[in-house]
Amino acid sequence: MVKVSGISTSQYWGLLILFLTVFLIASDFTAFSPALPAIAKTFSIRLSFVHWVVNAYALAYGVIIVTGGRLADIYGRGNTFLIGIVIFCLSSLLGGLSREIEVLLVARALMGLGGALAWSALLGMAYTLLPSDRAGFVGGFVLAALGVATACGPVVGGILSDFFNWRWILFINIPIAALVVSLYVLKYPAEEHKKIEDHIDYLGILTLSLSLFLFLLALDFIVEPSVSRFLVFCLLVISVIAAMSFILVEKRMAEDALIPASLVINRVFMVSGISVFFVAIAFFAILVYIPLLFISVHHYSAFQAGLALLPAMVSSGVFAFVSGAIHERLGPKLLLCSGALAMSLGLFMLSVHGNHIVYLVFVPGMLLIGIGLGIFSPAAVTAAITSVEASKSSLSGAVVYMFRFLGGAVGLGINSAILASAPDIATGVNRALLVDGFIVLIGFLIAIFFFQEPQRR
Repeated sequence: MVKVSGISTSQYWGLLILFLTVFLIASDFTAFSPALPAIAKTFSIRLSFVHWVVNAYALAYGVIIVTGGRLADIYGRGNTFLIGIVIFCLSSLLGGLSREIEVLLVARALMGLGGALAWSALLGMAYTLLPSDRAGFVGGFVLAALGVATACGPVVGGILSDFFNWRWILFINIPIAALVVSLYVLKYPAEEHKKIEDHIDYLGILTLSLSLFLFLLALDFIVEPSVSRFLVFCLLVISVIAAMSFILVEKRMAEDALIPASLVINRVFMVSGISVFFVAIAFFAILVYIPLLFISVHHYSAFQAGLALLPAMVSSGVFAFVSGAIHERLGPKLLLCSGALAMSLGLFMLSVHGNHIVYLVFVPGMLLIGIGLGIFSPAAVTAAITSVEASKSSLSGAVVYMFRFLGGAVGLGINSAILASAPDIATGVNRALLVDGFIVLIGFLIAIFFFQEPQRR
């Protein structure tokens, strides 16, 4: 077997497959941001409701990501990976062909399921593809692929939406997914799987999903004058009951729970995760509402709106590497606090610029948000993972991802309610960004008052 710089040819093929998979999953999620107004027009739905195209994916992804890792341990990473990619591919086809908004939302939820299965398996595959002494290289490679995909997603989505149709954001997934499956079957190095006994917290998944879905549905209905207040009240009550049931289920499942008991009592982990929950609201907000503002108020094309997000996306990727490089020197607490504070200030800056027509006015705020997110995210994930035993690092990483996506989903629900109650889109986006700034400030306060520097392992 040919060796190149200590990495075999088959391992290079493996890295290519992993890169394509990261690009497929991550770029698809961000690609929809500039296309949402076009989707709302296609299905004749209000702009404050179209966030469900993102939320359906985020909810499914958030509640499945932890279980996906356990399924990969039980049935093998390769099998879970292939199943996830196939589900992602078929549901992309379903969404692209949809003629009703309900079909599109179901397809997006299934894409979230497939993406979560593939991603949870991919993380384990990445760190076993190369020897353990190349783990740093693998981690950097995955982060780089994630950064490139996240930054390219809005631009690619804008191009496809403007020059073809928003449906091509889904259709383009099909040949990429087919290529990933083909290369995996033909070129990916064989993995030895040792099946382990594990328990899946199905009841926890059900109660958490039901609680969040009904809460977000109530937020949508609360601004609809045609919907009775009694129905909204009932939805909120059932949501609270489901949330309490989830807590009881988690206590009973102990280490088999979605959030295992050992993580719940780990202060560093929980503070990091809760901070991620609040800060994620800002990322999802700019991803959805900044393009909406540019397209609906300032009459940008979808492509131009995708390009307009680049200052935040690129600065986030650059400073993620900076954060990783200085993490050991400065410690996680300083990075968590400074990152969250920068994001909060950036959101406050953007919240007063909705009616400006000069794009450059928005750039400083978006740069500050991107810089803050880049500094915060690696520090939070690293602190969470390094605060637990090495044998639980993959599980803790998956739970942090769950906090991130569920926080973003809840944030979009809150923002959509604010947008729907505003007299116009510009005012609604300004109010939403202002509220998001205060919510991220809560993440900052949690980090500064409750986070304790973990002992170095």
